Amino acid sequence: MKKTYNLFLLILISSFTIYTQAQNGGDTCDSAVVVLEGIVSQTQINDVSGGANGGDAAWFVYTPSENGTINVNSCLGGSDTRVSIWNNCSDAAALADDDDSCPFAADGSGNAYASEIIGFTVTANQSYYIQWDDRWDENPFNWELSFDPEGFNDNCQTALDILCGGSIEGTTIDKTDTNGVNGPDAFYKFIETSPLPRDVAFSLCTAFDYDPYMRIYTSCDLDNPIENDDACDLGSEITLTTLPGTTYYIAIEGYNGDTGNFTLTVDCASPPEPPVNDLIANAINIPGVYTDENVNTQFATEEGGNPTNCTIDGFNGVWYYFLCTPGMGLTDASIVSPSGVNSVIFFEANTPTPNVTELIRVEDAQNPCFTGTNSSIEPEIGKYYFLLATNSGGATDITISQILGVENTVFENFTYFPNPSSGIVTLKNNTSIEKVVLRNILGAVVLESTINATQASIDLQSLARGSYILSVIVDGQSAQYQLIKQ
Repeated sequence: MKKTYNLFLLILISSFTIYTQAQNGGDTCDSAVVVLEGIVSQTQINDVSGGANGGDAAWFVYTPSENGTINVNSCLGGSDTRVSIWNNCSDAAALADDDDSCPFAADGSGNAYASEIIGFTVTANQSYYIQWDDRWDENPFNWELSFDPEGFNDNCQTALDILCGGSIEGTTIDKTDTNGVNGPDAFYKFIETSPLPRDVAFSLCTAFDYDPYMRIYTSCDLDNPIENDDACDLGSEITLTTLPGTTYYIAIEGYNGDTGNFTLTVDCASPPEPPVNDLIANAINIPGVYTDENVNTQFATEEGGNPTNCTIDGFNGVWYYFLCTPGMGLTDASIVSPSGVNSVIFFEANTPTPNVTELIRVEDAQNPCFTGTNSSIEPEIGKYYFLLATNSGGATDITISQILGVENTVFENFTYFPNPSSGIVTLKNNTSIEKVVLRNILGAVVLESTINATQASIDLQSLARGSYILSVIVDGQSAQYQLIKQ
């Protein structure tokens, strides 16, 4: 926040008295005293209603001759005060107000009980009413009113807009100091309109005729800056990854009070492309077993809207769908490399082209509506199913597998038990079992055995816990079943 407290020292020097005004304000808005730019000295808040915050005030009215901004402050002015700016005397609320922003003691010590409003926009020939109140003591105080013409980017509140791919010529010669490295500052602001994060370079390397210094903030509190000096000879440059919707304030000053002219350029990288199935309208139609490799889910965008029985706001992910046909069984989906926020959620729909609000979360204990890396459902024939997968921290493989049911009579009496199991699983069938193959959810074969008998056993002890797909071959035909290792 701009601190021009040293100006109050001017009132101690008689040669500068032409820039000061010694006067009280009006006790009411209707009796406001006309004020000009400069230092107003020895303002007294009269005790007309008694007690702090009881309505006591000193009112002034200011009318600019051109468009611009005004700064009003009582910093180092000698008294605990509050300030507000009103459009007219019938307003229900102030246009701007401030209390307790800077110290009132002349030497800068003590609590920050004085007030300041910086960069308040004013229109030519429009009157603005300035109210000083908060009568915690009866000491007269000093305050200042300054005016900056439109486009004069002397503080954060009046920062000039800059855009990607452009450059702007600027100067610090006519500016004042805020903080940093003791040089006058010129302010600019960049509003990130990209829907995704991207790298943006702010550079003074193109042209400068003094020793510039650059700071970037995300608010006009001017806290926690990113700073750079001498990235290119004496020039400054900062590259940062910007976030969607964020405003960045760029302060250009001079090292150790140096002033001069510069050219500020902004170079924006193209934002990362979202995945092709970023939105439900572009959901990928999947077969029974499917792996989508290296999906950049971290660049997915907001879908907009929520299904029935599940809020997905903030779950920016990718979409898949399938139609359940006869023979389809348990369907499982997993995120292979979890990172950041994860979700794997199945929804059902009546058509292949629903909007997100027409989806209904599948009511299943294995398909909850919250973060997770794995989910499974038992689909119903004739329904469409949509899968939302979110992995905000990085790229990942996404796997979807279905255990296919079989109507052939060679499997009518096939059984396998126990399931789940931590060890031996027994397989039985009326017709000779030729072979069994066990795959993990990624489709990799973890066990394969030739049997040629109506009964056999497989040992799961060496396998990791989780879901597996058991393929059973009888008379040259295959059926798939889910097997869970505990």
